Amino acid sequence: MLFFALLAMAACRTPQDIAYLQDVKEYEEIPTPHDGYIRFKKGDKMQINVHSRDEKMRELFNIKSTNSAGGTQNGQSYTVGADGTIDFPVLGKITVEGLTREEVGASIKGMLVNTDLCRDAIVNVTFTDMTFSVLGNAGTGVKQITKDRITIMEALAMGDLNIDGLRKNILVMRQEGDKQVAYRVDVTQAKSVYSSPVYYIQQNDVIYVEPNDKFKRNSTVMGSTAFTPTFWISMGTLAMSLVLMFVK
Repeated sequence: MLFFALLAMAACRTPQDIAYLQDVKEYEEIPTPHDGYIRFKKGDKMQINVHSRDEKMRELFNIKSTNSAGGTQNGQSYTVGADGTIDFPVLGKITVEGLTREEVGASIKGMLVNTDLCRDAIVNVTFTDMTFSVLGNAGTGVKQITKDRITIMEALAMGDLNIDGLRKNILVMRQEGDKQVAYRVDVTQAKSVYSSPVYYIQQNDVIYVEPNDKFKRNSTVMGSTAFTPTFWISMGTLAMSLVLMFVK
């Protein structure tokens, strides 16, 4: 009877590796990285729109194009070159590598105003085709970056982890210079999340959520049979039958 009671308790036990941020205490203050803004890298694309009361200036710096919804939009697309610059009309090459979206806009506006080209210029910069990827036991796919900062928790929330996703060992691969660097994050522990170098996601990051042991066993033929209460109850019943047989 004790044996079967222990089996029942094991079957009803709540897993300890499912809940997020388990170590957070009420009113606890946890420091987070101070920056985390998306900064342009070589090969990134952006769209720049210059607003002005002067129609000729608007036509000079903006080219009408068709967006994904089929409508027209003003603005010119640019790709950051191997030298970290974009080639802007009239102004020529402008260094944008390492700058945020707002910093690029402010830099171009300053040049237009200081050269008297467009003294009332308002410059808007938006990300174009900037993404990160999620693989494994989560809401997989290529995700668009549409704002200046995205945390790893927000990235995972775009699809959320499957119940069988391993939360204690999430892998983030990041391109740093000419090499890929691997980071591990345990999202069940707040200190692991908020102190991680990948707390803020960058463009082209790859997030991989590994399946837990239960999922791995279930993926094989009869792989999880030996770990189920039914299996052990059956084995116990068989053992008791054999004992009774020999006792008689």
